[in-house]
Amino acid sequence: MATATLATIHTPPSVARRPMPALARDLLAVAWEPGAAPPREVRVRPELAGRLGGEPGPDGQWLLGEPAGVPLVVDPLLPRSPGFEVRRVAPR
Repeated sequence: MATATLATIHTPPSVARRPMPALARDLLAVAWEPGAAPPREVRVRPELAGRLGGEPGPDGQWLLGEPAGVPLVVDPLLPRSPGFEVRRVAPR
């Protein structure tokens, strides 16, 4: 009778992430609209910033979405409606 030993592969526990709020999903849908230039950054009013669930990136800049994330900038000078602005990469 043959026996086999299985090696245990150690994998670090996955990082628990909060589910993305619907507001953030909607804003990312606008930012990544098909046919539009890619987003460079998303600017939001302060009252929206806390509801988006962004995460700090490696350089401290807040990012929204995965995998790469779009930089999130708080701008109190934006109009109340819609309360956000997508700044896009300039065309070449």
